[in-house]
Amino acid sequence: MTDTTLQHPTLAQEAQNVSFALRELALATRRLVSALWATTTQRREPCPKETARQEADKLRAYADSLYRADPRYAQDLYAAATRHEMEAAAKA
Repeated sequence: MTDTTLQHPTLAQEAQNVSFALRELALATRRLVSALWATTTQRREPCPKETARQEADKLRAYADSLYRADPRYAQDLYAAATRHEMEAAAKA
Protein backbone atom coordinates (compact mmCIF):
# COMPACT_ATOMS: atom_id res chain seq x y z
CA MET A 1 0.00 0.00 0.00
CA THR A 2 1.11 3.47 -0.70
CA ASP A 3 -0.17 6.70 0.72
CA THR A 4 -0.20 9.92 -1.11
CA THR A 5 -0.08 13.13 0.86
CA LEU A 6 -1.07 16.38 -0.70
CA GLN A 7 0.25 19.47 0.97
CA HIS A 8 -1.07 22.91 0.42
CA PRO A 9 1.69 25.40 -0.22
CA THR A 10 -0.27 28.00 1.76
CA LEU A 11 -0.48 25.70 4.79
CA ALA A 12 3.24 26.06 5.52
CA GLN A 13 2.98 29.83 5.21
CA GLU A 14 -0.01 29.93 7.58
CA ALA A 15 1.93 27.84 10.12
CA GLN A 16 4.82 30.29 9.90
CA ASN A 17 2.44 33.21 10.37
CA VAL A 18 0.92 31.62 13.48
CA SER A 19 4.37 30.80 14.84
CA PHE A 20 5.51 34.39 14.29
CA ALA A 21 2.37 35.76 15.94
CA LEU A 22 2.86 33.52 18.98
CA ARG A 23 6.49 34.64 19.34
CA GLU A 24 5.41 38.28 19.16
CA LEU A 25 2.69 37.64 21.73
CA ALA A 26 5.18 35.96 24.07
CA LEU A 27 7.59 38.88 23.71
CA ALA A 28 4.85 41.45 24.37
CA THR A 29 3.64 39.48 27.39
CA ARG A 30 7.16 39.31 28.81
CA ARG A 31 7.59 43.07 28.36
CA LEU A 32 4.22 43.74 30.01
CA VAL A 33 5.02 41.54 33.00
CA SER A 34 8.43 43.20 33.37
CA ALA A 35 6.88 46.66 33.27
CA LEU A 36 4.20 45.72 35.80
CA TRP A 37 6.80 44.18 38.12
CA ALA A 38 9.02 47.26 37.89
CA THR A 39 6.08 49.55 38.60
CA THR A 40 4.88 47.65 41.65
CA THR A 41 8.30 47.10 43.20
CA GLN A 42 9.85 50.53 42.79
CA ARG A 43 10.14 52.54 45.96
CA ARG A 44 8.26 55.75 46.23
CA GLU A 45 9.07 58.75 48.31
CA PRO A 46 6.59 59.08 51.15
CA CYS A 47 4.36 62.11 50.96
CA PRO A 48 5.32 64.82 53.40
CA LYS A 49 3.05 64.29 56.35
CA GLU A 50 1.12 67.19 57.80
CA THR A 51 1.90 68.17 61.32
CA ALA A 52 -0.72 67.94 64.02
CA ARG A 53 -0.84 71.73 64.05
CA GLN A 54 -1.66 71.86 60.32
CA GLU A 55 -4.34 69.19 60.69
CA ALA A 56 -5.89 71.02 63.64
CA ASP A 57 -5.86 74.30 61.71
CA LYS A 58 -7.71 72.66 58.83
CA LEU A 59 -10.29 71.30 61.24
CA ARG A 60 -10.72 74.73 62.82
CA ALA A 61 -11.19 76.28 59.39
CA TYR A 62 -13.88 73.72 58.66
CA ALA A 63 -15.51 74.48 62.02
CA ASP A 64 -15.45 78.21 61.14
CA SER A 65 -17.40 77.48 57.97
CA LEU A 66 -20.05 75.55 59.94
CA TYR A 67 -20.32 77.86 62.93
CA ARG A 68 -23.32 79.87 61.73
CA ALA A 69 -25.32 76.79 60.76
CA ASP A 70 -24.51 74.63 63.78
CA PRO A 71 -22.53 76.34 66.58
CA ARG A 72 -22.59 73.29 68.87
CA TYR A 73 -21.06 71.04 66.24
CA ALA A 74 -18.47 73.70 65.44
CA GLN A 75 -17.55 73.87 69.15
CA ASP A 76 -17.11 70.09 69.16
CA LEU A 77 -14.77 70.38 66.19
CA TYR A 78 -12.75 73.11 67.89
CA ALA A 79 -12.40 70.90 70.96
CA ALA A 80 -11.36 67.94 68.81
CA ALA A 81 -8.70 70.05 67.10
CA THR A 82 -7.31 71.14 70.46
CA ARG A 83 -7.29 67.55 71.75
CA HIS A 84 -5.48 66.43 68.62
CA GLU A 85 -2.78 69.07 69.06
CA MET A 86 -2.37 68.29 72.76
CA GLU A 87 -2.09 64.55 72.11
CA ALA A 88 0.56 65.10 69.45
CA ALA A 89 2.51 67.39 71.78
CA ALA A 90 2.37 64.79 74.54
CA LYS A 91 3.81 62.12 72.21
CA ALA A 92 6.66 64.36 71.09
